[in-house]
Amino acid sequence: MADVRDILGVPRGQAADRQEAPKTKEKVQRPAGMSREAFALLGGSHPIVPSQLTDELRKKEDLKGLKEKRKNSKGQVTWRWQPFTNPARADSLALEHWMKCYKDQSGNVRPAEEGEYSFAKFNKKAQVYKYDDEEWENVVARDADWDRAETDYLLSLCEQFDLRFLVIADRYEWSGGKRRTCEDLKERYYKVARSLQVAWEGTEEGAANLTLVKHPFNAQHERDRKKAIEVLLARTAQQDAEENVVLEQAAVVEEARRKEAALRKAAAQPARPAVAAAGAAAGAAGVSTPGLSSVEVPPAVPEVMEPGTCSLLDADVAPHWPAKPGVYIRGAFTRQMGQQQITRMGGGARAQKSVETALADLHMTNTPDMPTRETCGAWLALRRDIIELQDLKRKVQVRADGAGSVGPEGRGKRSHKGKAPSRYDDAA
Repeated sequence: MADVRDILGVPRGQAADRQEAPKTKEKVQRPAGMSREAFALLGGSHPIVPSQLTDELRKKEDLKGLKEKRKNSKGQVTWRWQPFTNPARADSLALEHWMKCYKDQSGNVRPAEEGEYSFAKFNKKAQVYKYDDEEWENVVARDADWDRAETDYLLSLCEQFDLRFLVIADRYEWSGGKRRTCEDLKERYYKVARSLQVAWEGTEEGAANLTLVKHPFNAQHERDRKKAIEVLLARTAQQDAEENVVLEQAAVVEEARRKEAALRKAAAQPARPAVAAAGAAAGAAGVSTPGLSSVEVPPAVPEVMEPGTCSLLDADVAPHWPAKPGVYIRGAFTRQMGQQQITRMGGGARAQKSVETALADLHMTNTPDMPTRETCGAWLALRRDIIELQDLKRKVQVRADGAGSVGPEGRGKRSHKGKAPSRYDDAA
């Protein structure tokens, strides 16, 4: 302690260090926006530090105060039943509605939205084509049933009702003229508009990309469409049920015709020489091949495909009708059928490997370069012949190995492969 006093410059023998007065603990204020229960959970081990949470709470308080200040500056919200006018209307019609207003401390009331009617900006007018005297004489298409007075009347109604032709046909009244249908009015207007567009562009080639020029209005098609809709809407529930029954019967008949045609083609094809040769080899070796005679002969692919014949062939080289209508890539589908031929054969992975090796030796792994129906059918038929030939060879080899393992010299012996030798083996 003496060394420490010498370092601090305190004389020896003097009283001990002065005891400092205990510091008063600062009282932490509860942040604005934090509940009393959450604040009570905070103790000495979890002091409150400046964080993003407190900054966000402070910003919210500031924003709330700003909103209150603005609200007080505008005044108290009140609603008044007041008249208004729409500048989009040409008749200066005055209507009334509830309007939001602000009432200040002096009692003055002013509307919340000052100026013109807010919904007037949504008033969009359709473009109606019009012509002058020169354009009428030189441009507008002539029609014996339409004179200029009636055409002008039609254009005025189109401008008044914004090209709503159903309303125009309902309000159309031309004294001394023919009775005009909605299709007649649309045909006349669009003919005039098309003629004006071509004239303004200079040539018809220059206006070729315009909608009215590229897609002219067809009045007869519109009449036929509406007539078909009327006939469809006039049908009764009994007629719909009868039509559904007829369609179901037609689908059954079509499916039966397809199956009958496939069976007829399969029965008309000769037996395959590869299967016959494999059967003869198996018979010469004294091995029975169960199920060989029941193997279906793949139908030969005709040179000319008849109308209505399916263009896809399955793994058995039979016509394959897709379950869902659509476009199919014949080459990709044939590749899948070839893989399915190898997958569904027996013998395990070892037999499949031998078949793949035999196909690779014959360069039969890839699909034909020109995947027509004839080449794909021949490709699948040859692959199936090779697979069946390899399967027959495997069965013959298995039967031969089985007969050799149980010979005269091998009788009475047991194989201990995969089994530990026993002390009774020598005795046996």
